[in-house]
Amino acid sequence: MASADSHLPSVPMIFIYQIRSLEHKTEACPDLMCPMCSQQGGVHITVRQRYVWWLGPMLPSGKYGIAWCERCGDRILGVKWSPELTRRYKEIRSTTKTPLRLWRGMIVIFSLFAAIVLAALFFGSRHQAKAAADEKEKQEYITNPAPGDIYRANNGGRMYKIDETSATTVDNIYALYKVVRVSGDSVFVVQGNAQRVGTAENPVNPYIDGFWDELEKETTAFGSKEIAISHASMIKYGYFSRLIKEEGDTPGTISSIVRSEK
Repeated sequence: MASADSHLPSVPMIFIYQIRSLEHKTEACPDLMCPMCSQQGGVHITVRQRYVWWLGPMLPSGKYGIAWCERCGDRILGVKWSPELTRRYKEIRSTTKTPLRLWRGMIVIFSLFAAIVLAALFFGSRHQAKAAADEKEKQEYITNPAPGDIYRANNGGRMYKIDETSATTVDNIYALYKVVRVSGDSVFVVQGNAQRVGTAENPVNPYIDGFWDELEKETTAFGSKEIAISHASMIKYGYFSRLIKEEGDTPGTISSIVRSEK
């Protein structure tokens, strides 16, 4: 069966940002003549700078100038600038520095990225530590089985020969198995009444979130027929290997062990 989201279209990531402009300074140039009205005493030059705003200011671009005349009220277009006006603008621009605050957004982004990385490392290390502790506990329970232990396991099923060149697996049962007694190399278990049966064509995926929890909720009783499994195979390989085998039997695996509190 295909997963519910296997054919969902991909969603592009969208960033919404603004282009803003910062006014650095405005200086009056009373000695310059306005090329629009040919009068002196009214020319002003403003130095501005564009930057990107996304979670704060960032990526400032090159500075640019605006000239206007207070006497005629007109903005002086760049094509109308006189050589004297251009020279004065360059002098003013050369003394104008880009403030560090226009890079503040990059600090915010870096901080967010660093926080995400640190969180991933923190939770990743916790997950690894828990996995290591769970594996250590599992090995302890495998080494020293006790009545009442619950094995979340599959029995491996049987290998069924189709023809001379091919075979398939059938009756691979996933269930809860309860330890009832231990004798020598034999660990005797009984199977819970809830199960999932897999085959080579329709395998069971026990790694789905909640798989074993769901089986545990459905298990209301355990059978009376004892199944003897090899303690040596459990210790060496982690196998759920039946001692009394039928033709085609293959070993299963123990996913985890739950030990009841005394």
